[in-house]
Amino acid sequence: MTTEEYIRQAQVDLKRGKLTEALDCCQRAIELQPFSPRAYTTLGEILEASGDPTAARDAFVKALEISPNFFWAHAFLGQLYSEYCWLDEAAFHYGQALGFKPDWPEVHYNLGNVFHKQGNLLGAIECYRKAIAQKPDYLLAFYNLAVVLEENNQLEAAIETYRQAIAQKPDYVEAYSNWGAILLALDRPESAIEVYQAAIEIDPDWATLHNNLGQVLLEKSPEKAIASYRRAIELEPEMVLAHYNLGKAWQIQGQHSAAVACFDRAIELNPDHISGCTDAGFSLMVLGKIAEAMAYFERAIALKPDFVEAYCRWGERRRVGAVDDDELSRAIAACDRFLTALMGSSATTNVRDVTDVTDGMKREVLKQLPMPDVRCAMPDAQFPIAEICDYLAETYLHLGNTLTEYGGYESAVAYYQKALQIQPKNTELYWRLGNCLVKQKRLNAAVAVYRMALTVQPALPQVNFELAKLLEKQGNWQRAIDYYQQVLELQFHGYGEPKQWEKSTFSLSDSNSIKPPSGIYLSSWDWLVNAQLDAKNYVEIVWQYPVKASAENTSHSKFLLSNSQLENSECGGLTCGLCLHRISKWFDPVHLGWGVCRLSNSQPIPVEEPKSFVATIPNGRVWIVPQQNYWLICNAIAVITPDNYLLADVSRDYPGLLPGCEKHDLRKHSVFNLESFPPLKQIDGSVAVLSGLSGNVYFHWMVDVLPRIELLRQSGRDFAEIDWFVVNSCHHEFQRESLRILGIPEEKVLESDRLPHIQATELIVPAFAGYLGWPSGWAIDFLRREFLKLIIPGSSYPKRIYISRSKARYRRVLNEEDVVEVLQQSGFVSILPESMSLAEQIAHFYHAEVIVAAHGSGLTNTLFSRQGTKVIELVSPHYIGHYYWGISQYLKLEHYFLAGEAFECYPIRQLMYQNSLTEDILVNISSLKKMVEVVGLG
Repeated sequence: MTTEEYIRQAQVDLKRGKLTEALDCCQRAIELQPFSPRAYTTLGEILEASGDPTAARDAFVKALEISPNFFWAHAFLGQLYSEYCWLDEAAFHYGQALGFKPDWPEVHYNLGNVFHKQGNLLGAIECYRKAIAQKPDYLLAFYNLAVVLEENNQLEAAIETYRQAIAQKPDYVEAYSNWGAILLALDRPESAIEVYQAAIEIDPDWATLHNNLGQVLLEKSPEKAIASYRRAIELEPEMVLAHYNLGKAWQIQGQHSAAVACFDRAIELNPDHISGCTDAGFSLMVLGKIAEAMAYFERAIALKPDFVEAYCRWGERRRVGAVDDDELSRAIAACDRFLTALMGSSATTNVRDVTDVTDGMKREVLKQLPMPDVRCAMPDAQFPIAEICDYLAETYLHLGNTLTEYGGYESAVAYYQKALQIQPKNTELYWRLGNCLVKQKRLNAAVAVYRMALTVQPALPQVNFELAKLLEKQGNWQRAIDYYQQVLELQFHGYGEPKQWEKSTFSLSDSNSIKPPSGIYLSSWDWLVNAQLDAKNYVEIVWQYPVKASAENTSHSKFLLSNSQLENSECGGLTCGLCLHRISKWFDPVHLGWGVCRLSNSQPIPVEEPKSFVATIPNGRVWIVPQQNYWLICNAIAVITPDNYLLADVSRDYPGLLPGCEKHDLRKHSVFNLESFPPLKQIDGSVAVLSGLSGNVYFHWMVDVLPRIELLRQSGRDFAEIDWFVVNSCHHEFQRESLRILGIPEEKVLESDRLPHIQATELIVPAFAGYLGWPSGWAIDFLRREFLKLIIPGSSYPKRIYISRSKARYRRVLNEEDVVEVLQQSGFVSILPESMSLAEQIAHFYHAEVIVAAHGSGLTNTLFSRQGTKVIELVSPHYIGHYYWGISQYLKLEHYFLAGEAFECYPIRQLMYQNSLTEDILVNISSLKKMVEVVGLG
């Protein structure tokens, strides 16, 4: 036999599974022709089939040593590396094979699979499309292309590709299944149901279809969804996802015991099921089984500990020399202790039981408040489980106090209730809970809670006093007198309040005779017209550059007047998921793979910019909430007319709204909930209002406060004739420096942090410079025109900078040292803008060619970057804000973002972070390295 005949016989034997015979034929071929690349390639195939990948690799390499252009050896070596997840090597050899044989559809397909595994979605899409172009009936290529398009958020394209796959194979139920999932993601449930039902007709015994149908039915028909999940489990008893989804359905129905049983089954089938552990813990918490819940949370964290471990390391740094002088700091410190204890716990010794309060009063409270059973039987623990639970209760207490200070009484009530599950004899919790209920005007519930506190400990003068005031308010005079007498008797016998209660005082009486506004004007112009004031009191400013708006958003104010749209609509403001998703679409982010996205749309956002004007309100007044600590900053501004109407277009409060939102109701401004105003400061003269929400923060100072000065200029106002300018504060050097540059004398500055409620003979109110945190184009132009003059020519600055948040209190990069180490290898210099003068900050950003920073004020100075600068934003996967996207779009910067690692245990995450805006970021270092490569920084 010739060499070629031996090789052909070896391939025949290989296909038949006769590996010994195949190997023998191949060796004979090599003996006859020692330099045959085809013989060595066939040998590699046989060795791989025999389970010897190392020898197979050596055979393929030998073939390439003999003939570097032998594309078959490259292809098989690529396949071998791919099977053993040596993806870079696999991609290289597939690429080499295609270099010699570019019309090979199977290799294009295989290379697409490698790119997909690597996270290179765009590369995978290109490969699958090339495979299809060369082989139009390549079914697997269609299917995998659709999968990757879906992952890349090209949902309509994915649907069309699934349809093409089904056209080739009408019973392709896997394609139907994925198609239905996309329709659900697009909020087209009826279409999704039709697709799943069609697929079930084809294959009624495929459990996945029934499970997915349950997902579609869950929101509107939970009973039908449960039936679908049960059917899936009947067909596939060990289907983890169906058990988990059934648990979620029971959880949504409030059937938490049934939910826990389902989650337990999912965990039994997959011990690494983090979501099962998380949701089981959540349901146990609702059931009041706190200690049992802790075991599940501990397990969820242990399965993926990196995030919490990094968070706790930061906690250790916080504790060094830290002074917990505010409620949020105390909550964070308690959470640190809780997490440290939780991660160090394991089952060994029974310590104690958390007991219940048992008397008739408890039943009265439970009628008023839906509090779960608080009996908590503690399991054995080496780290005392009681101590873990006490840290948790302490965290809840301080979070409740924090929200009370902020005015979030409903959420505070929930935290106090959770704390009472753990410490049902803690009278301070009842007292604070009662106070919150009073603020919500839930007086009967408050009475019941105060009485419960006195059942636990009768000798509490403050609780007796609060109860007396409530009963007096309700007209129950005799009982009120009894409690007042009890207060006097306790004081006579020397009973005081516990030390931790001293700072908190609640009063039902007004300290100020000024009442909240009696109504609202959506437009300052409307009030001025109604008040018959001169037209000079309202100067509208029209900018010269064109402002584009979509047809459906040509009048921003129309929706504000529609009661029908507002009655049942709610928006989460700056963290509203629906609004953030809508805005994200405007910028059309393209997923480049490895978690890296690039903004691709260069068109202006399709929403009309708010009007620019300056209104003058004779005898107008303004209430501006002052900063009280690092987190309780200005959260509301109300401009009020002399006849006591709120002017909505120059007033703001949190949670605010994002551009294009049609569910935000300005009539729900927090000023209407005030029981009293701070003392009013009367000012004889003219006062220009410049303060903004969060105006103490560098970002909001630059984009929301300073541009209002330009409106004053454009209105023709002579600054010398304005007596005072109100800003949030001049505490920071950047505030004083920027005001000096813009011609505002320091001696004319009033700080609303010191004077939160003023009335002036003439209140001059410029409009805001766009939506909150979204500066209009004219505002960006103004800031660049004024501040780029500070740059000194000829100075040397780094071309690549990383903006550190090491001094920040929130939204930190938890593994910043590792991030900096990686970036330094590509020439980055780490800087701390807050340690620089304003001119130095601006110069660094102006000269930088690449900027990497976590989402936060550190990116504000991209306002001064040059066209084409690459901006790479590190974000939390739970909050991808778009403030800096608009700036980059306007200035034609090249903007990318990289989402950090997700921490999936949401009940613990919600303890660590009170909202997604403050979440820290854990950067995946492998993704960071790929980002450096993808963005072209290597």
